[in-house]
Amino acid sequence: MRAKLHLVFSITIFFSCFCIYGQQGYWKNIPKQSTLRSASIKDMGKAKKVFSLDRQVFMDEMKTFATSKSANKVIYLPDGDGNIIPFALKETPVMHPDLAKKYPNIKSYSGTSSDGKYKVKLSSSPKGLESMVVNLKNHEQTFMEPISNKTDSYVLYTKGAGLTAKDDFICETVETLLTTSKTITPLVDDQVLRKYRIAVSTTGEYTQGKGGTVADALAGINATITRINEVFETDLGVTLELIANNDLLIFTNPNTDPYGSSLNSEVQATITSIIGEANYDVGHLFHQVDDPELNNGNAGFIGAVCVDNKKGSGFSASSTPEGDVFDLDYVAHELGHQFGANHTWSFESEGTGVQAEPGSGTTIMGYAGITGDNNVAPNGDDYFHYYSIQQILGYLQTTSCAQTTPMADSPPVLTPVGDYTIPKGTAFVLEGIATDPDVGDVLSYTWEQIDDGLVTNNTFGPTNPSGANFRSLPPSSVPVRYFPKLSEVAQGNLTQISPTIDQAWETVSEIERTLNFAFTVRDNALGGGQVISDVLAVNVLKAAGPFVVSSQSTNEVYTAGSIQEVTWDVANTNILPINAQRVDIFLSTDGGQSFPIILAEDELNDGSANVQLPGDATTTARIMVKASDNVFFAVNASDFTIEQSQVVLNFDQLEYEVCQPDDLVVPFVYETYAGFNETSTFSANVPAGLTAAFSPTDATANDTAVNLTISNTGAVTPGVYDITVTSTSASVTKNAVLSVAIGDTGFTDVTLLSPTNGQSGVSLEARLNWEENPLFAEYDVEVATDIGFTNVVESATIPFNFYKTNSLQAETEYFWRVRPSNGCGAGTFGIPSSFVTSQVNCKNVESTDVPLTISAVGTPTITTSVFFWEDLPISDVNVNLELDHTYLEDLVITLISPEGTRVTLLSNTCGNLKNINATFDDGADPIACSGNPAISGSVSPIGSLASLKGESILGEWILEIKDTAASDGGSLIGFSLDVCIEGSYRPDADEDGVFDDGDDLCLGTPKGVEVNTNGCPVYRLASDNFGIEIQSETCRSSNNGSVTITPVDTSITYTAIFDGGGSSTTVDFTNSQTFGNLTAGEYSICITGTNGMITYEEVCFGIVITEPDVLDIDALVNAGILSLELNGADFYNVELNGLVTQTQASKIQLPLKEGLNTLRVYSDLPCQGVVEKTLFYSTRPILSPNPVDATTEVYLGGYEGQVVIKIYSSNGRLVMSLAKTVNGDNLELDLSILPKGIYYLGLTKDGAQEMFKFIKR
Repeated sequence: MRAKLHLVFSITIFFSCFCIYGQQGYWKNIPKQSTLRSASIKDMGKAKKVFSLDRQVFMDEMKTFATSKSANKVIYLPDGDGNIIPFALKETPVMHPDLAKKYPNIKSYSGTSSDGKYKVKLSSSPKGLESMVVNLKNHEQTFMEPISNKTDSYVLYTKGAGLTAKDDFICETVETLLTTSKTITPLVDDQVLRKYRIAVSTTGEYTQGKGGTVADALAGINATITRINEVFETDLGVTLELIANNDLLIFTNPNTDPYGSSLNSEVQATITSIIGEANYDVGHLFHQVDDPELNNGNAGFIGAVCVDNKKGSGFSASSTPEGDVFDLDYVAHELGHQFGANHTWSFESEGTGVQAEPGSGTTIMGYAGITGDNNVAPNGDDYFHYYSIQQILGYLQTTSCAQTTPMADSPPVLTPVGDYTIPKGTAFVLEGIATDPDVGDVLSYTWEQIDDGLVTNNTFGPTNPSGANFRSLPPSSVPVRYFPKLSEVAQGNLTQISPTIDQAWETVSEIERTLNFAFTVRDNALGGGQVISDVLAVNVLKAAGPFVVSSQSTNEVYTAGSIQEVTWDVANTNILPINAQRVDIFLSTDGGQSFPIILAEDELNDGSANVQLPGDATTTARIMVKASDNVFFAVNASDFTIEQSQVVLNFDQLEYEVCQPDDLVVPFVYETYAGFNETSTFSANVPAGLTAAFSPTDATANDTAVNLTISNTGAVTPGVYDITVTSTSASVTKNAVLSVAIGDTGFTDVTLLSPTNGQSGVSLEARLNWEENPLFAEYDVEVATDIGFTNVVESATIPFNFYKTNSLQAETEYFWRVRPSNGCGAGTFGIPSSFVTSQVNCKNVESTDVPLTISAVGTPTITTSVFFWEDLPISDVNVNLELDHTYLEDLVITLISPEGTRVTLLSNTCGNLKNINATFDDGADPIACSGNPAISGSVSPIGSLASLKGESILGEWILEIKDTAASDGGSLIGFSLDVCIEGSYRPDADEDGVFDDGDDLCLGTPKGVEVNTNGCPVYRLASDNFGIEIQSETCRSSNNGSVTITPVDTSITYTAIFDGGGSSTTVDFTNSQTFGNLTAGEYSICITGTNGMITYEEVCFGIVITEPDVLDIDALVNAGILSLELNGADFYNVELNGLVTQTQASKIQLPLKEGLNTLRVYSDLPCQGVVEKTLFYSTRPILSPNPVDATTEVYLGGYEGQVVIKIYSSNGRLVMSLAKTVNGDNLELDLSILPKGIYYLGLTKDGAQEMFKFIKR
C-alpha cells in the first residue's frame, strides 16, 4: 500500500550563488497552529514544520524550466528535516505532451539534493505544490502539501504522521495463484524504461472535491501519479504517462457521471467507450466517498495491464482522495494488483505463495494499519516487497504494450550469497556485497524473509513452522541486517510472542526449519532504476544452540587495558553440520547498538577466550561473540563498565606461536590517558634460557609503538609459556600476560581414544576423539573403508581433538587416523583404528484408534498415537496420513515425539482444496496442492522430520490435528509411522510391547489386547460389577458398622482382602459378602477373581465407617427469643418448659416465658444423651443469685445499651461504681471484695433507675 522508494542521483553542482535568494526569497517558516488543516494531516502538532510560500517569486523561478531533456535547474525546497536546501530539478512530465499543452500550468518534476542525501518528486498546479522527499540513507519519506484553509501555506510531515481514514480501507481484489521462483533474480536489469499509458477517470464526487473543474481534477491526478512514479520507476523500471485525451474521462457532476455501484465494470466500459482499447495500457478510477467506512479499492483483476476489456477495471475510493495515504496506500496498491502483484500480508490465507510478511505486512502490497491486532505498524512503507517486484516483472515479460526507452543506467553487480546453518534460538546477521558501475548511483538494500505462510499475531513466535519470523524493513544504505535488530538483541529479546502494533515483529526460531531470505539491491537511478536480487537459506538446527555468551552477565567493572575472560556456550556449533570452528569477539561502547571494536579474531570456538579491553572508558560496554565463517552471534546479558587507566599496553593478540630456534617479535602500543606523562620502563619475566628485549626500552608519549623480541627459543623445552609484560613508572605499574607456544619440528603420534579399536555398533554420526596436545594447532582426520586409506570417505582439518562424522553407511567397517600440525610443520599419521557402524532397521507402526471424527462444530483438536517400546536412536522418520476434510487451509497437523519435539506436517495449506492421502518425507518434493486428494504421494512436510534424528523412539508418538476454523469437518482415516533406527528391533509379532525373544510368555496375543509385563492378557472386572452398601455406627463406640459387597457377575469366584481397624481379613465369595462389627474409621477392600484359567486384575475400594457426632447445642437469648443452633444429629427433639418441638433443621427459635425456663434437647438416638439448660428471662432487671457469695448476674432481659451500676452500704455510703455497654447479654458482677453485710445495688439504664437489695455472704 505505501511506497516510498530510494531513488538516488549523485550530483556535484556548486550552489552557493543561490543560497541567500533561495532560502529567503520564497520560503518562510510560520508557527504551527491548531486551526490549520491539510488533506493528509489533521493534527498540526504532528507536522514537522509549516511554511509560507511567496508564490510569485517561486513561479518566476519555475518559468525558466524547459523540457525534461534540458539541464537541471536549482530550486530550493524543504528537505526531510525541514531545512530549505537546493535541489537540482528537471521537468519529468506525467501528462502526454498533447495533454500538457492543454493544461500548461500542471507540471511534474524530479530531482536530487545538492548533497546527494535526498531525492524528490514535485508536482505543481494552480492549486499549489506537492512534494515527496526520500532520504536515501534510511528511506524515510517526507511529504509537503498545501494547507487547505490558508493560502500559499504548506505543511511538512513524515509518512504516516497525518494518517487519515485509512483504518477502514478494504482492498476487494480477488487473489489468484501465481507461481514464484527462488533463484538469483535479475529483477530489473535490461536497461530499459517501460512507459505505460494510463487512463484515469474520475467520478463527479472526486472532481467536486478538487474544486469542480476538469483542470482541478487533473491537477489532483497529476500529483498522485507523480508520487506513484517515484516508486514504480525505482522498483520496477516503469513509468506511467496520462493519455493525451485523459480530460475526456473526468466527470464533474455526480448526478450525470456514468458511475454507480459497480465501479469495476463501469470504469472499464467508460474507458473503452470514450478512449478505445487500443489507446491506453492500464486504466483506473478515482472516487471520493462521504464516509471513511466506505474507503475501498478493487483492481478488478490481478495482472490486467495490456489485456483488453480487463486493463481498465481498477478503482480507488477514499473520503480524502489525496495525500500520501491515497496516492501510495490506495492507488499504488491497486495498481500493483493490475500490474500482477498479490497481497504479501499473511494474517489470512489466500494461497498465493507470496504471503511472506507477518501479520498485516508493511510494504505496498501489505495492509498496515487496517487489520486490528495483526497490524505490524500503523502505516506502511512505500516500496515493493521482493515478491511483488518479482511478480510484476514476471507478468510484464508476458506483455508487449509498453513503450520502451533505452537507459544508460547499468544494473548493480551483486556478489552471490551462500546458505548457512545456524543453531536454534540464536541471533544472526546477513550481509551482502554489491557494486554499481555508474558513479552517481547510490545503492540501497533490503533483506526480506520470503517464506510463505499464515502468520497472525497469535501464531507469530519462535515455534512457528512456516511463514515469516521477521518483518520487512525499508531499504537502507547499509547492506547488513541483524535478526533481530541489535537494539532488541541487547535487551535479550531474541524471541517474541503475540506482538502488537509498532513492536519488532522479529523472532529467532527455536525449532528446526529453513528460513529463506532475499537480498535486493536498488540503484535508485533518477528516472528509472535497476534492481537485482539473490536468495539464501538459513537452516536452523535443532541439535545445536542456543549459542549464548555466559560471561559479563552483570554490571561488572573492569579497568581499561585489562585482560578478561569471555565465555560462551558452544552448544554443538563447532561440529557438523554447523562446523563453526572459530569465532570473532567484538566490543560495543554504546550498550549494544553497534560493535565497531574487534577484541579478538579467529579464536577457537571452544567456549572461552581471553581478550584485552581497549583504553576507552564507558559505562555501557557489551561483548559480541560471532562465528568467523558463519552468520550467528550472541551478545552478553548486561552492560558493564570499563574504567579509565592512565596506562594501557595495547596488544593485537594475546597468544603467539614461534618455532625453535626462531625469535618471536611481539608488537604493542604504549597508550596514555588523562594527561599521564611519566616515563614507563618495560620488562618481561621469561622462563630460564629465554631472553626478552624491548625497543624502545621505555616510553613517555601516547601511542608509542614498541616491539618485544623473545630470543634463544632453542634453549627451552617445547611447550606453552605464560610471559608477563610490565610497564613501570614512578606511580603506575601495568601488566599484561601473553601465552607463547614454542614448538619444534618433532611431532609425536596422536593417541586415538574413541571409538576403541574394533568397536562395533558405532553410530553413523560417530564422534571420533583423540588425546589433545597444546603444541598441536590443528589435526588432519581421515576416515576410510580400507586400512590402506585408498578409499577416503571423509577428511577434515580441524583445531579440536574431536571430529563428528556425517556420511557413514550402516554395518560398515571404517578405519580412521589423525595427523598433528602447527606453525612449525606437520607430523605423520599414526597407527589407524577401526570400528563397525551399527545396523539400520525400519518398521511401520499403525494407529489402532482410527478413524476419528473431526467435528464441523467449533474448532476441535483431535489426537491419535502409536507406541514404541525400545530405547533406540532414530535414523529416519516418515509419516503416512490419510484424511478427509474440506478446506485444508483450516488444518494444522503436527507430529509430537516422546521427547516433546514438534514437527509441523501441514499448516493452513492448500486453501479450499480437500483431502490428504500422502507420505510426508523430508526427501520428497514440496506440497503441490492439486486435485482430489489435494495432497497425495510423497511430499515434504513444512517442518523438519530430520530434527527427530538421534532421539529415542521409546514412548508415545502423537499426531495432533487442529481445525482452526468452524463449519468444515472431516475424519482422520489412517495414521502410521515408518521409523528407521540405528540398531535392531526386537521381535514383537503381536505388537503388545513385550518382546518375543524371551520376555513374552503369551505369544500371539490378539493385537490391541492389554497385556501385563509378561505379555499375557490382562483381564479386568467391569467397573460396575460391584455394589457396595455401607452402614455406619448407630452410636458412638457402638462398633456396629458394616460393609456389604454384592457382585453382578456371580460366575466368578472372588477373593476379598479387607484391611482396617488394625486387622486384615481374607474371604472368598461368589454372592454377597458382609464385613460387620466395624468401628468408625477408614478401611480398604481389594478383590481379585478367577473363572477357570482366567485371573482378573485386582480392584480396590476405599471404605469409611462413620459414627454420630456429639450432640451440641448453642443457645442465644435476645428480647425474649431463644435462638438455638443444633449440631450432631439429623433429627432433634427440642423440649422447652415441657413443650416438645421436633425438627430436622439446624437452627430454631422459640419464645421464652417470664422467669425460669427449662430446656432439654435430644435426638432419636438415645445413646447421644440429653442436653439440658436452665434459662432465666425477665423484662425487668433481676439480681441472681442473692445472697451472693462472690459473683452474681444482673439479668437485663436482652437489653442493649449503656448501664450504670452503683453499690451502696446499708448506711448509704457508695462502695462501688461502674459503667458498661451490654449487647443483650446478662451483666456479671464480681463482688468478692465486699465484706459480709447488706447492700443496695442501683441500676440506671435509659435514664431510669432501679434499686435492688442483696446480702453478701
